[in-house]
Amino acid sequence: MARQKRVLLTAGYGPNELAWGEDMYDLLNCRLARGHNLFRMDSHCHYFGLYLIAENINHPATVLENLHWEEFDAELDNQYDVIGIQLKSVYTDKVARMVARIRDKCPKTEIVIGGYGVSTLEKPVPGDTKGSAKFIRENSHHLCREEGVGFMRRLLDDQPVDREITQYHLPTTGFSVAGLSFVHMRVPTILVALGCPNACDFCNTSAFFRHKKIYVAEPEQVYRYMKNYQKRLSANDIRIILFDEDLFMKAEYVRELGRLLRSDKQTWGIRWITFGSMRSLSQFTPEELRECGLGMVWIGVESFLAEAGTTVDHYAKRKGKELKQMFDELHRHGIETTGSLVLGFDFHDRQNLKKDIDMFVEMKPTFYQISPLTPCPGTRLYDRMMEEGRIRDTYAWSDFHLWKDDVFKLKNFEYGEIKEYFDYAHEQLATVNGPPPLQMMEGALDGYATFKDSSSEFLRYQADQDRAMAVRFLPFVRACQRYGTSETVKERAAQLEKRCRSEFGRAPLPVNLVSCLVSNRIRRMQNRPRPPLVSDPPPRWTYYRRDNGSLKILVRKGRKTKSPVPYRDHRFVRLNMMSAKA
Repeated sequence: MARQKRVLLTAGYGPNELAWGEDMYDLLNCRLARGHNLFRMDSHCHYFGLYLIAENINHPATVLENLHWEEFDAELDNQYDVIGIQLKSVYTDKVARMVARIRDKCPKTEIVIGGYGVSTLEKPVPGDTKGSAKFIRENSHHLCREEGVGFMRRLLDDQPVDREITQYHLPTTGFSVAGLSFVHMRVPTILVALGCPNACDFCNTSAFFRHKKIYVAEPEQVYRYMKNYQKRLSANDIRIILFDEDLFMKAEYVRELGRLLRSDKQTWGIRWITFGSMRSLSQFTPEELRECGLGMVWIGVESFLAEAGTTVDHYAKRKGKELKQMFDELHRHGIETTGSLVLGFDFHDRQNLKKDIDMFVEMKPTFYQISPLTPCPGTRLYDRMMEEGRIRDTYAWSDFHLWKDDVFKLKNFEYGEIKEYFDYAHEQLATVNGPPPLQMMEGALDGYATFKDSSSEFLRYQADQDRAMAVRFLPFVRACQRYGTSETVKERAAQLEKRCRSEFGRAPLPVNLVSCLVSNRIRRMQNRPRPPLVSDPPPRWTYYRRDNGSLKILVRKGRKTKSPVPYRDHRFVRLNMMSAKA
């Protein structure tokens, strides 16, 4: 029997950088809930693709996350047979250095580069002064531009290659809210599909898979993984992220998943979060979406102006119900939203961009992403900008994030001017709508009112969920009445508490006690504002090994000055999880 190859899976090294004053790796505070200061929401995520590959190969694997250079260099002492690096374009220079070190220290090791950054290597940005893209191309053994599990199985001759891709052991995303930072909401992630045929010209994730959609899990599998995470978290009422660029494109997929969730009362409490488009969502009524378990959907608004006839709408995914009507109906049925708005299209000018922002704020999205337009190598937008001579020579790998506005020449704005509109958008979201807990409470109250008298037992259960959520957010709403960013927000918070009291009566004693705790903590934060912090979470080693078909996993965390213990000296612990058998 051939010796099993040992695999290391990792990503670029830290510490990470700030972007316009915030930690760009904090999904909530820097992006989806940016600008709320005292009422900030924090999050941490993982490199899920690495863990997914490790779970689904039969070879010993190590996932190293949140590493520093010294930890990466020390890990190479273990002389792995294969090292896979997930490339984010912002890390291109760092990954080139990692590749050079592997070639020098481990000349027999095969190097695999995967991730969305691979699509930028053939057409590097003008500011790639070190030649990092070319170096990676010429010194890596394999570039993966496809679904990663199948790629690694073929590389390792791990048969059968087309067996099921399981998702039982992925780490969970963590969220916390101001005033209760020690309480973390854990949210599992399940991969449904990769790629998107909507083919927006600025979208790198769609271009990466050449505008095709690749399904990884069918509804029955997703349902099985969902039940597994209920067991892992010891809770029936949980939220789960289903990653799919537009899950609703295949209506029968969503309806079958909903049928499975409704088939067992134990899974009635699962609410899932995903991405969708106006066009695909228009196949459903909001009530049907709720019956299928939808809890939150990310919708690419991009701009209101195209649909208004200002320009040709190139983004077919936005066809369907009128935008505000869609958001209002979703909110009324207790479905939360994340809306994304792009700043700096060629049709934008100083007047209509402000109008775009004001209309977006008026929709009251639960969460939001405001992003300056970015031409990314590998997309049609980048190719067009290059042909027009609009890509700036200073465009570098360090610019590969949302928080910049100086990599190409905008038609109607001066260098760096879009930042003013970015700040204006977040100021309006903060002072008109207030922090996301207000939107979440209002949506929960709306959902409760819509479904409390439903003839469907399932929907009445959903109404009970909404009632519990509304009460759960009452402490933050009360704190907003005292410390909100504007009189408008304070008044809105007061009206929400009044409505909550009218629906449910006086709040329970534990809620009142938590309200005092949250208000006191936020008051202290007001007196001692927290400065921006560079993101530098502790490293995490996760070791995967199979013994007679049973998967064993060991997780080790913490930054140490000495070299990690060699792989062979680790003792593995058997996970007591559903379907741990290969």
